[in-house]
Amino acid sequence: MTTLTVLGESNKKQIELVPGTVFIGRAKDNDVNFEDQIISSHHAKIVTYFDASYIEDLSSTNGTFINGKRVKMHTLHPGDEIKVGHQRMVVNG
Repeated sequence: MTTLTVLGESNKKQIELVPGTVFIGRAKDNDVNFEDQIISSHHAKIVTYFDASYIEDLSSTNGTFINGKRVKMHTLHPGDEIKVGHQRMVVNG
């Protein structure tokens, strides 16, 4: 089971990456919501199918970074660190 751990919050949040889409952004209608002004309203999405997940930047202003590199789309692997704005998330296998 692959999970996403949201870091830097008072209590770490774990999200199971099951088939479907997880939306990340500042707007309240996202699955992962941050109150960080440099995160776009609808910043990125993680799509999971079968046993694979990928993240796609949704044309955000400040970008989506995986392991320190800006990406448009990236297949996620255990240990990958996702950074949007000042927020960090880690993929766990």
